[in-house]
Amino acid sequence: MFNLLLKMRVLEEAQVAPPPPSVALNEASIHPLTYFDLPLLLLPPPELLFFYRLPNVDLTQFMDSILPRIKRSLSLTLQHFYPLAGNLIWSSQLNQPVVRYVEGDFVPLNAVESKANFNHLSGYHARDAKDFHHLIPQLATALDDSNSTSNYKQALVPACAVQITLFPSWGICLGISSLHSVLDGRAIFMFLKSWASASRLGNTSLLSRDQSIVPILNRSIINDYGNGLRERYWQRLAEFIRSKSMSEKNPYNWLALSMDPNIPPNQVVATFVLGRSDIERLRKLWASMAESTNSTSTTGSLQYPSKFELACAYVLVCLAKIPSKTSHCDNEEITSVVFAADCRARLHPPIPATYFGNCIVGIEASAKRRDVVGDEGIMVAVNTVMRAVRGLEGGEVVMKSEETLDIFIAHANDLVQFNAISGSTQFMSYKALDFGWGKPEKAEFMTKAKVSIYFGDCQNGDDGGLEISLLHGKEVVDAFAVSFVEVLKRSRM
Repeated sequence: MFNLLLKMRVLEEAQVAPPPPSVALNEASIHPLTYFDLPLLLLPPPELLFFYRLPNVDLTQFMDSILPRIKRSLSLTLQHFYPLAGNLIWSSQLNQPVVRYVEGDFVPLNAVESKANFNHLSGYHARDAKDFHHLIPQLATALDDSNSTSNYKQALVPACAVQITLFPSWGICLGISSLHSVLDGRAIFMFLKSWASASRLGNTSLLSRDQSIVPILNRSIINDYGNGLRERYWQRLAEFIRSKSMSEKNPYNWLALSMDPNIPPNQVVATFVLGRSDIERLRKLWASMAESTNSTSTTGSLQYPSKFELACAYVLVCLAKIPSKTSHCDNEEITSVVFAADCRARLHPPIPATYFGNCIVGIEASAKRRDVVGDEGIMVAVNTVMRAVRGLEGGEVVMKSEETLDIFIAHANDLVQFNAISGSTQFMSYKALDFGWGKPEKAEFMTKAKVSIYFGDCQNGDDGGLEISLLHGKEVVDAFAVSFVEVLKRSRM
């Protein structure tokens, strides 16, 4: 029966596990959280949606062909990524949460039919965030008192959950929710690309042939440098939990920090495209300003900004130009963005790009509003972002990981609300995610966070451009759209 409010009905509730012979584990596979993982316990689960246009798809084709293919290829892929079939649990031995996989664990997968407007949801215009809620798989907490040595039953939270939604005669939407404390963006897209390949080819031969893309699941390769970072970070998190009148041993309490199911009110999502030509114009505008003001490196030559740095700076300028809600604008006010930096290649020694976990830190780029909205705002913003990105080397990584914890605790305490940028054009949300029915019509990033900005590659094949998805209150999104166009006009003059 259709839920008239959500315009949907559940067709099947499945449990997809790795093939039994593929994960030969005599005991539970325990993966303690590293000092990169622990701060991310405070962030809500990332929610990825991929819309595929299939004009001729009907219920019969969906149930007889598409759904079986998705389930079989997911199972095959999980033999290489089996922690995703596991759960986040409380370890009484370590007195901390860990990721655990035991035989019989699975990824929950729901198949749903929707009567919502496919074209509306897969568009680029501003859409109400609550309209996507029925497409997003929920990470439902369960209880299991097996092997429990405490007075509390074990709380089990799936590492990820999947939903595939049919829009008859329009297409399908593949949704995945995952715990950020288990893996970062690079890792989840490594899994998605492998899954898409298995679905498209009918097996996992791509992983079998190319060992360079096989995930590294061993979290002990994250060097603690003898500093006891993991223990220190957990103690700080435990103190924060206690400050919220919670006991870190109560499974519901430490999980509840990031598992709020409610969508912030009046939240909308819109996507803006910054094309390759726009990026090049911004780079030239920055270069001309930098040369005219002698803003060179210590070697006397300009070090040109990357596409990512230009895009972050552009977002910083657009946000700064949004009119204040108060009657006057405080030009001394600090405007900032926080973005994630992948540290796999920045550690000493570096770790492989295929490490399957979290290896990111939060980087904050801040400047006075008056400097960013002025005539040389683009140059100021680009230089600010470049300094933040290029200063992250060596020992800076460890220091920044603790700063990340500071930022997230302050955010979870509602002391700050930061403009967080996630994603990367390197993830190839469109090009690499063909499950056998072509590339996505639209990729969408959702989250229960109050503010989110997501960078992805362009659906139209513009390899030098990117899509910027903004999840925020409607007034801010509307104002951002005006700023986005105005700043681009300036770069074209």
